[in-house]
Amino acid sequence: MSFSDLTDRLDVAVMQHLADTQSATYTPAIGDPATIPVMVDRDIERTVAGMQGAVMERRTEIAAYASDLASAKRGDTVTVGSEIWRLVSVFINDGAFVTWIVKPDR
Repeated sequence: MSFSDLTDRLDVAVMQHLADTQSATYTPAIGDPATIPVMVDRDIERTVAGMQGAVMERRTEIAAYASDLASAKRGDTVTVGSEIWRLVSVFINDGAFVTWIVKPDR
């Protein structure tokens, strides 16, 4: 088994065990909605480098397979249960998973 095969298996295990839902709905501005698994992280604190205890903001982030959100753009939405989250910006994309900073859609 190759290293790539092992990392693919690990990605699947992570999403199976840590996903908040296997049935979030990703809705692009143009195109058809898709059902995807996602992890929702709330109250993430962004701090100021070198200033312990100084919090710039608290935010929510949604992580998903990078392939599921490959064409995602700012303004698209992800629905998790009764909550609708609007994609703001990519925070991290390591090729396997992508993490978006999101805001509640009002």
